[in-house]
Amino acid sequence: MSLNPLLLFGLLILGLAPAAADTTPLILPNQDVAVSYQVSSPGRPDQSYQLEYDAAGQRARINNPAQGTYFLVNLPAGTAQMVVPQLNSVVNAPDLSGLTRQITDASHNARFTPLGHSQYAGLACENWLVLSNQGSATACLTADGVALHFTGKNAHGSGQVTATAVNYAPQPSADFNPPSGLNAITLPPGVLQQLINGGQAP
Repeated sequence: MSLNPLLLFGLLILGLAPAAADTTPLILPNQDVAVSYQVSSPGRPDQSYQLEYDAAGQRARINNPAQGTYFLVNLPAGTAQMVVPQLNSVVNAPDLSGLTRQITDASHNARFTPLGHSQYAGLACENWLVLSNQGSATACLTADGVALHFTGKNAHGSGQVTATAVNYAPQPSADFNPPSGLNAITLPPGVLQQLINGGQAP
């Protein structure tokens, strides 16, 4: 079973934060950055995504160029939305916002073990083994908190995220808000999870 790219990115940007430990990495970037990623999971073709991160506001934008859609995640508020420009719509899904809280809650029991150094996209990073009640992962993180490589598995399956380019630059604040004038759509509970699971009930 494959792990949906949305779940991979949820784990990537939310699922690493430990509650307390003697040795823990910086798990969120401490400066604005844009990262291009290749996402791989069993049974699915590789996909390219772009992550924009606003360090001051702890907001993320995950762009899916192939579909022309993007996700907006507000970490302090624990909310997320999917913007679908082709339909002039912004999708508010209880499941989507719930996913951010679920991963954040699960991460409080994460345990980190250093595994040595690697390099991706021309940048050095430290590998960490991450264990929690929800699953396990390895993550290669730069000293300033950018995830360059992430391999994880949980009850939904497994997958891998690898950075192909990293650009440190201020990210426009407007990129992290849905455009005005869009139609707001609210999905009933359970619908998004079925889409994530390929149309099957969780």
